[in-house]
Amino acid sequence: MKVGDLVLSLDLTGEWPNPGLVVAVNRDYYGARQAFKIYQKIPRGMAIRPSMADGIGPTKDGIRDRVLVHWPHEGWSYHDSKDLEVVSEHEAR
Repeated sequence: MKVGDLVLSLDLTGEWPNPGLVVAVNRDYYGARQAFKIYQKIPRGMAIRPSMADGIGPTKDGIRDRVLVHWPHEGWSYHDSKDLEVVSEHEAR
């Protein structure tokens, strides 16, 4: 994803809005590559503490970008890069 791309974002109603224009991309803004994890079985209802971590593992989404998008009718807004779909990368059907 780069500045000048057309993107789509799934809004709260579940419908695809008009495409927006990427204005800025803040690289590596959200997330992490790995995190402390609890691999042992914890009984239901038991509180977990940070000292119970027994390993390090990969995170679900990894490191993501923050993207500033200008929507034609809604204005400006920031989005997580995993919530956007680049239209200009689609193949012609």
